[in-house]
Amino acid sequence: MYLKTYHKQMLRRLEHKPSPLKGFTHGDNNAGNVSVHFENYLNDLQNFGYVVNVEDVWHITGFGLAALHEKKNVATPTKMSNGTTTEFYDGKELKQTCARLGAYDFLKYPSKFGENLRYPRIYL
Repeated sequence: MYLKTYHKQMLRRLEHKPSPLKGFTHGDNNAGNVSVHFENYLNDLQNFGYVVNVEDVWHITGFGLAALHEKKNVATPTKMSNGTTTEFYDGKELKQTCARLGAYDFLKYPSKFGENLRYPRIYL
């Protein structure tokens, strides 16, 4: 099961102490309109073995703790920064992906910088 944000929040709340359903729906001022879905989220978690309901009190299981602390390895591109940006840069716009004939003919000719002619770098 892919744990959504609200599933993870519910597991975090149960990580330290068991809680009845009323503790989820009425004890949280930040819940807003989402509190009506807490019972559905708890039932989803129970179906996959992450929580268990014992006498109307929800408890987290070992599988729930393992899922909560599981780290997903996500490949991230190398971070480049020029001082004004902070996002990741992968250089996709430098790849020659255009299929139109003659689209890259400009790369055959040098640019003039002062008195110097400079041929462009070719990115594969």
